[in-house]
Amino acid sequence: MAKTATEAPKLKRSRAETERRLIDVALNLIRDKGVLAGLNLREVAEDAGVNRGNIYHYFGSRQELLRAAINRQFEAIVDALSKSKSKTGFVARRVNAFRMNNSNDKNNDSMLRALLVLDGDDTVDPIPLFEMGLSQLRQDVIDGDIDKGHDLEALQVALSAVLRGYRIFRLPYAKRVGVTPSELDVRVGKVFSTWLEAMARPPTDSQSQQ
Repeated sequence: MAKTATEAPKLKRSRAETERRLIDVALNLIRDKGVLAGLNLREVAEDAGVNRGNIYHYFGSRQELLRAAINRQFEAIVDALSKSKSKTGFVARRVNAFRMNNSNDKNNDSMLRALLVLDGDDTVDPIPLFEMGLSQLRQDVIDGDIDKGHDLEALQVALSAVLRGYRIFRLPYAKRVGVTPSELDVRVGKVFSTWLEAMARPPTDSQSQQ
């Protein structure tokens, strides 16, 4: 008996295509329903058109699915940074990173990593490319943008904490202050820039000892 249009056979997906589809669906659910409530594996499987067992077959666990999503998102971030790479000073580079971080609502690497931490994963790397960033900060010291008296590792952590924390709470922050997220971005960006510019001066404790 001939199949009707609604009974058309499903196209067989390759493993890579299925994995990609599962990741896309997981990210969409997280974006639409919130980080903690958004990742229902049964719903992920249904929306991806696969059996729930496929998630465990391909990824092993919910955490592995999230890690795969993080890797996908982070690759996009690195790709965007590499395409826009230019010789800029410490302050301009970091302010641009702040703006880029908040301009892409479809990409919230910080929320995904926070979800894994809340899920009990102690292997989450909060600062990917840490050594590369530290190397750049050392170059900023040579260029005179950062005083040599500053703790560069602590600075790297502080920068990450500011960007990730603001990214996670950006919308609630804006609601609390009573402005749009874009308006708050501008205001916080100015404060951020002032802080970064101060890094060219010696630390306060160094000044007091002179």
